[in-house]
This record gives sequence, C-alpha cells and structure tokens, in this order.
Amino acid sequence: MSASAPVEEEPLLSNRGPETDLNLSRSASRSALRIRRWKANPYWVIPIVLVVNIARGMTLSPRIKVYNDIACRVVGSPNPTNSLFAHLIDDCKVPESQARASKIQASILTIMNVLSSGSTGLWSQWGDVQGRKIIFCVSIVGFVAMELVFILVSGSISAITRRAEAFILIGPVLEGLCGGLSVFNGVVHAYVADCTPDGSRSRIFSAIQGIVFVGLAIGPWVAGILQKLTNLGPYSLFYLSIAMQIMLLVYILLFFPESLRSKIQPSAPLDTNLTLDSPRPQKKSMKEIINSFTVALVSPITIFMPRTVVHGVASRKDYNITLLGIAMFLYIVSTAVYPVKYLYGQNTYSWNSVQLGYYMSLLWISRAINLLFLLPVIISYFKPKIPAAGAASSESIALELRFDKRLAQASLSLDALADLLVAISPTSSQVSFIAYSCMSSFTSGGNPALHSLGAVCLHALGHGSETGRLFGALGVLSAVAHSISPTIFALTYSMTVSTYPKTIFCVAASLLTTAVLLLSRIRAKGW
Repeated sequence: MSASAPVEEEPLLSNRGPETDLNLSRSASRSALRIRRWKANPYWVIPIVLVVNIARGMTLSPRIKVYNDIACRVVGSPNPTNSLFAHLIDDCKVPESQARASKIQASILTIMNVLSSGSTGLWSQWGDVQGRKIIFCVSIVGFVAMELVFILVSGSISAITRRAEAFILIGPVLEGLCGGLSVFNGVVHAYVADCTPDGSRSRIFSAIQGIVFVGLAIGPWVAGILQKLTNLGPYSLFYLSIAMQIMLLVYILLFFPESLRSKIQPSAPLDTNLTLDSPRPQKKSMKEIINSFTVALVSPITIFMPRTVVHGVASRKDYNITLLGIAMFLYIVSTAVYPVKYLYGQNTYSWNSVQLGYYMSLLWISRAINLLFLLPVIISYFKPKIPAAGAASSESIALELRFDKRLAQASLSLDALADLLVAISPTSSQVSFIAYSCMSSFTSGGNPALHSLGAVCLHALGHGSETGRLFGALGVLSAVAHSISPTIFALTYSMTVSTYPKTIFCVAASLLTTAVLLLSRIRAKGW
C-alpha cells in the first residue's frame, strides 16, 4: 500500500481544516510542555505550609496588641481619637479593657469559624473539579485580606480607628468566606493525597503537621529579631506577612504543579439534541435551601448514634462511637483556652509584643518536639505488635483499641493537670506559668489519638468502610466547637478577670477531665 493512500478506518472526506489541525497541534504541544514541566509531588506543598505558618506566627502577638489597643481606646478614653491617649495604651491594664479585648478576640474567632464551617464544603467540592491551585490562592487571598484589616484598624485614619471595634470584624468575614484555615488545611491534605499512594500518606501527613508547628514556632522569633535589629514596630509585621504571602501567590501561580491535572477529564462534547424546549432545573425555594443545608450539616453527625451489636441470639447497644464523639467535642472546646491564655499572660506579667511572641514560639516548639520526636518513640515502644497486614482477629483489634484509648486518656489527663497547676500556682510566679504551659503543649498527641481511636472503634464494629464518613463528622464537630468555644472562654474571662482570672484554666481542666471519664467508658471488648 502506498504511503499516501488513505487507511480504511480514516474517512476520505475529513471535516478538519488546516486551521483546526494547527490549533489541535498547538494545544497538544502546550499540554505536553505543561505535563513535562513539573510533576506534582508532596514536597511542593512544604514551602506553602511553612511560609503561611511563619507569617501566622509573626503576627500572633501583634494581633493581641491590636485587641488590647482597641479595647483601651474604647474603655479608657471618652474620645477614641485622642492622640495623647494613644501613647498611653501600653499602660492600660484595667480589668474592663482586658474583658473588652477578650470579647473582641472571641467575636473574630466566632465569625471566622462560623463562616469557614459553611464555606469549607463548597470550596472543597470546587477544588475537586477545578483543581487545587485555585483553592490555595483563595485561602492565601483570605489571609492577606485579614492582615490588611489589621493594618487599617491600627493606622492613623480617624474614620476607621474611631470605629475600629466594628471595622475589625470585616477581616474574619473576608477570611471566613475564603475558608480560613479549615480550607487551607483541607487542600493541603487533598494535594498530598492526590500524588501519594494510600500506604504513604500517614507518614507525610505527620511530617506536614510537624512543619505547621515548626513554622508557628519560627515566626515569633523572626519577628523578635527583626524588631531588635531594626526600627520596625509591631504593626510593621503585618506588612511583612502580606509581602511573604504575595510571594507565595507568585510561587503557586508560576511554579506550583496542579495535582489534579492527570485526573481532570476533557470536557464532554455538547449534546446537539438539547433544544430550548428541554426541561430546565427548577429553582429551589428558600425553605428547600435551608432544609438541604440542615440535612447536609446534621447527617454526618448521625454516625455517632449508638450501634446495635448482635452476638448470637443476644443484642446490645454499643456506645463507643457516641462516647468518642462527645469526648472529642469537649476536647476541642477546651483548646479555646489558648487565645485567652495569651491575653492572661500579657496582662498579668506585662509582656510586650516581643516577649509574648517568644512565649507563643516556645509553646509551638514544644508541640513540634512532641509531634516529631517524643510521640513517635512512645508509639513505637508501647504499641502492641500486630501483623504487617493489620489487625484481623478480635484480640488484635481489642489491643489496638485499648492502646489508642490509653494514649488519648494520657494526653488529655496531662493537659488537664497542666491547666490545674496553672490555676493553683502563685500568680507572681512567671516561671511556673511558662513551665506548666509547655507541659500542656506536650499533649498534642490527643487529637491524632482520638482520630485513631474512632477508626478502631468502627473497625471493631465491622464498619471499617465508614472511616471517611467518621472523619467528616469529626470535622463538623470541630467546626461547631470552634464556633462556640471562643465565646465560652471570653465570657468566663470577662466576668472573672477582676476577681479570679484563673477561672478559665479551671473550666478547661473540667472539660478535659470529663472527656477522660467518657473515654474510660469505651470498652475494648463488647462481650
């Protein structure tokens, strides 16, 4: 057959013109170049996680100062625009201003968490279709918007500073609509899951979580060194944070490979049979929209309902998952003591922004050490030895469940003890406050232990396939807990700051103790 002769499968009359062939070849060349350029890998996400958390760590202390400044202007001066009073803000230590500052902080956290819990699902679903890069960009834009609002309320524009207590709430609205940290953490895990096999994810997830704490620990030290070596004020750190995150946007847009590129399918051909007479989807009424939202919010939590277990002719109710869900909720609520703890330390010991930053950094370093070094050693030494294929027999499942339960109980008990020691120690002892705070930071194994315990409980019931649903339900619990917990601790602190400000530590210890007691009711063997 001649080389120029047409093949039997090739149509003799092709409807493709030379321009179409040229466009197709150019599109294929561009796609090939993009695919050959960089390959998605979990290590691409490490700079993003590190820089975002360094920027967060740098501005944690200045944000506390902004809350105090706004509260002092509102409470201590009849005219919030009085420039003379602005120079006396650092001396404002009255209980009323501390209570006002904690309420401002609680309002910001509550608004952000409520909006984040509503927008996280939408951004996550959109990222599954459009890719991960755009969601990374959206999250960072939300972080930058928050920093810009802090710059405006701490500036010299009288129209804004006069209304700073209300204007600062724009920041959490913008960041919450962009998903906040919940969307950022979700897209980080999704990106890693896209380009790693199932067996390697646990190790890389642990490493990335350790990098989060490393970044948070580095941030305050970088801020302190810059303020010592230069004339930068605490509010200048917001500008530096914005610059770092804009550089991240450039990195993502120009260099960061899309992990879903190989999974995104070409768009389906248009159906030429569709006409204008085709039925169109009916618009939902407001009542139907509200009902759909309520079902989407509540349905994941139904996994915590008690399960009926049948053994031979007998049956009983298994409350392991229910007890775990309540314990997890109480634990997450108790973690809201940390932001108020920063206010307590700054106001009790008259720390400036640099000293407060060092204190925060020390706590994050303690968490990083525990997560990256101490906890893995404890797990490798005490975890029961099971076959490489996993726990199959009821005895091995019971051993794993008992180990996870004890690890969670130990972490939460140590956390409760640290809060209790802060409550009973002398207020004048700054060293004991720092030491017990570090002791509390060495309990970061509680969260992963509770997640692991939930998975083992489901596995013991024969519902191991519902693990993904369980983690989704825990995410809903976390969003709800983070929405209400700042208000609980802010109200407690504002009502007790003039009499016994350590009440917040008693509340946290009580919540953790209750969670430990609930975990003790989880049974490794049902029969």
